Amino acid sequence: MHYMKRYAILVAIMFFLFANRTSAQLFQKVPTFDARANREAERLWKDGKFAEAEKMMVAAYERTGVVNHIGILARLKWEIGDVKGYNAVADKVIQHNLNQYAKSDLLMYRMAVQGSLDDKFTKNVTQGDPIVGLKTGMELLDLFGDKINDSENGYFYSFYSKAPEIAFLTDDKATLEKMHRKVSSIKNAKIAEVYTYVYLGMANKQYDSVIARLLDIEKNGSGFMGSKWVARVMLATVYTYKGDNEEALKWIAEAKKNIMTNDSFFKDLYGQIALNQKKYPEAVEKLTNALKGRTVLWAHIEPVSKYKLYYQRGLAYMGINEVQKAKKDFEASLVYNKTYTPSINALASLEGKMITDRITDKTPPKISILEPAVTRGLKVTTSAKDVMVKGLAEDPSGLKSVLINGTSVYSTEKGDFWGSVLLKEGNNQLTIVATDLAGNSIEEIFEVERQQATAQTSSDDIIPAKQKEGKNFALLIASQNYTDPAIPSLENPIADAVKLKLALKNNYNFQEENIYTLFNPDISDFRKKFLQISENLDPDDNLIIFYAGHGIWVDKDKKGYWLLTDAQRNDVNTWLPNKEVLGMIAEVPARHTLLITDACFSGSVFKTRGLSAEAPAALREMSEKISRVAITSGNDSEVPDESVFMKHLIKALNENKEKYFTAQKMFITQILEAVMSETKTEPRYGTLELSGHVGGDFIFVKK
Repeated sequence: MHYMKRYAILVAIMFFLFANRTSAQLFQKVPTFDARANREAERLWKDGKFAEAEKMMVAAYERTGVVNHIGILARLKWEIGDVKGYNAVADKVIQHNLNQYAKSDLLMYRMAVQGSLDDKFTKNVTQGDPIVGLKTGMELLDLFGDKINDSENGYFYSFYSKAPEIAFLTDDKATLEKMHRKVSSIKNAKIAEVYTYVYLGMANKQYDSVIARLLDIEKNGSGFMGSKWVARVMLATVYTYKGDNEEALKWIAEAKKNIMTNDSFFKDLYGQIALNQKKYPEAVEKLTNALKGRTVLWAHIEPVSKYKLYYQRGLAYMGINEVQKAKKDFEASLVYNKTYTPSINALASLEGKMITDRITDKTPPKISILEPAVTRGLKVTTSAKDVMVKGLAEDPSGLKSVLINGTSVYSTEKGDFWGSVLLKEGNNQLTIVATDLAGNSIEEIFEVERQQATAQTSSDDIIPAKQKEGKNFALLIASQNYTDPAIPSLENPIADAVKLKLALKNNYNFQEENIYTLFNPDISDFRKKFLQISENLDPDDNLIIFYAGHGIWVDKDKKGYWLLTDAQRNDVNTWLPNKEVLGMIAEVPARHTLLITDACFSGSVFKTRGLSAEAPAALREMSEKISRVAITSGNDSEVPDESVFMKHLIKALNENKEKYFTAQKMFITQILEAVMSETKTEPRYGTLELSGHVGGDFIFVKK
């Protein structure tokens, strides 16, 4: 219901913007709108022919000079989740020769869709870029600032409750100063003046003067609605940054008496307070929650300064001597802000500490077995032919390897490991040996009894650890418009991604909020999105990753790459290596991951195993094992932009009638022969061994 309301508000804003104003109000000259071209373009868009529709709208704009054509294009791009495309078109619209009133409407709408206004105005605030919203708001302030009345205009009220926070959290002190100077001269911008004053004071570490003013507002008010509540929230924030933890918690408790504020509202402050108190395990937990974002009423808000949250969690991990996890967090911080000095210095210091620790480390890892559910003194029993073993081997020096009965299994430096062990009938002894990077080893032994299956026994007798029902997530990546003219842009990747999104959402258990789109990303966008997914997924969740765009297979080096939109044809350092993608997939804590690629190097991303005539029937057993599988569109040769592979993939998902549909069965029965009969490319199905595949498959569950 809230989604429909927000969508209706968006449509109403655009209708008002482009329909309710007369030509005389919108333009200094009066061009003629090409309604016929627009109708045809919107029809093409509805049919999923996005590139063709865009060309038609741009051509109509260039022919007529009517900005409405690309204004409508901006709205359509936002609705499909093409945030970069929306921003590029919105830039052109805003730069058009509009009068002051029309331009202010455009700027306010753009702030709304970026999530820099009150979230009731946004279709999906997790898609927007708050930095873009902040920049747009400053343009609006320059254009219209002396006429702002924040007590009457909800847009400005909402903007100034967020803009100073965004500027503060991203260390943009210059914008804070400019904002405060401007609003201080405006008679009715009272809330804007308070917020900018507080955040600018915090940026200058003038905590005592800021606290004194907020205490006065909390007692006497400040002439705008909700001023006492604002003062309580800001007092909690200022005391946290000052390091006065008791006062911070006191004001959090006061602010929570308002229905607008709950524990979720203060996630980042709770984490910082725990870190201040050197309660490191609690700080890790609180900061992990903060990285997932917060919920205010119905709206989910992604954190603005993730690089600071990762840095803080890295410090918390250092406090409990989990060095590998700290290293990962400092590196993640630099993905979001590559010049953030505290993280750079922390990494440099950490490297030296890790070398020293490995020299002096004489303590072996600590093993925890997560699956199967091993209870001391009791034997695990099963009628299955194999058992998956999953665990954690924690060690400050980092984990080098894990062997089960002498065979190496998948493991990460952080300590996660898993693998499958074949069982003989009767008693089986499983010996786990974990070795850290300092060379210290530890051994853990437990027994599994494989019983002979009868009518009275079933594989349900055993149990790998009790699983909760996981959620389904999808990351849909489309590289379509390339900045390097030597790399030809494509027509259909975004359209294919949107069709796949609809197929998953309409037919299977994928919720809208768990389907992430990444259109025309650069490498930095890709890495940030993977970090976001890694924070949001739980170990029993499932993930589909889809990539459509250019790729390159370098036969001499036996390496494959994805070419994201910032790739340069003659610079291999700008390409995204297969190996990095597989490493990221391994880091995502999903039970099952399915990679679908429609790119020219497709066949090289996995090791292929033999295919059975039908997908395996033992779905319960398959669902318990960790799977990392891939379906790809072709071998190592170029695949066409008009993808036959995607046509049959979408067809298979839309027309499937089965409750449970495995990726392997879909590939064999619906894709392989159909694609090969129409093209010269050979699609493939296989396992991602380098990402930790154990067994089983990705299972689509029909609604």
